[in-house]
Amino acid sequence: MRILSILLLLVASMGFAEDANIRIIPVKPTPEPNNVETTIVFPKEDQIISNPVKVQIRLVGFPVGTISDFDRKNEIYNDPHGQSMLVFIDNEHPIEIYKSFVDSLDQNNLFYYMTLNTTVPFNLKQGMHVIRAFPDRSFGESLKGSGCYDASIFYIGREEDNLDIDLDDPYLTYNEPLETLRYSSEKPILLDFYLSNVQLSRDGYKVKVTIDKDTERSLTSWVPYYVYGLEAGKHTIQLQLINEKNEVVPGLFNDVTRTITVN
Repeated sequence: MRILSILLLLVASMGFAEDANIRIIPVKPTPEPNNVETTIVFPKEDQIISNPVKVQIRLVGFPVGTISDFDRKNEIYNDPHGQSMLVFIDNEHPIEIYKSFVDSLDQNNLFYYMTLNTTVPFNLKQGMHVIRAFPDRSFGESLKGSGCYDASIFYIGREEDNLDIDLDDPYLTYNEPLETLRYSSEKPILLDFYLSNVQLSRDGYKVKVTIDKDTERSLTSWVPYYVYGLEAGKHTIQLQLINEKNEVVPGLFNDVTRTITVN
């Protein structure tokens, strides 16, 4: 027993001890409509364009700019601007769209689709780029239905394959928590991601989450998670897609670290 205690002290002194107060708990996904479809209209697949990059997305069956009417809105941070479309350029932070340019109704005057427009707020380097998009709830949870997500490749200036990404391979998209928000230490913090071309299991692919470099968990279910116990201050959240050999899956999006602020 004394030897075990000494070993634990040594591990702690080396910086590998986990914070016993941090808990990562799976929660039930919020119910989703079954007719949601996201389509990237522009940039077109393999199109060569120039800066500034204009983005247009068609969204069917899901309104943006409204508060998600679920109990979860009271449990975690809830964006007062409402539900949004998230647009990711390469591995940058998402661009959030809350308003539509065109709303269309079907013959029964029911909501049918929205046309969403935005401009990438920074210039892109010459060569290959990836755009990814999906809608999320006002409390940040991504919709995970098969039609909710879209991704494509485009080019700035000339066609040059300079990124390590194949959209047919397994990859993840880091969603929450965001660096741009300030979270309360009095509420759990949402941990959320989107998966493409892969399923998680105990003996197969997993998502490894590392908090502040010393708290590690392997996630084997594609559901939202609540993170408890983060104290006020800065914290790093790292998500990695791991294969059955416990190796990080190659690809631009499969090892992502964000720094968040907790008040």
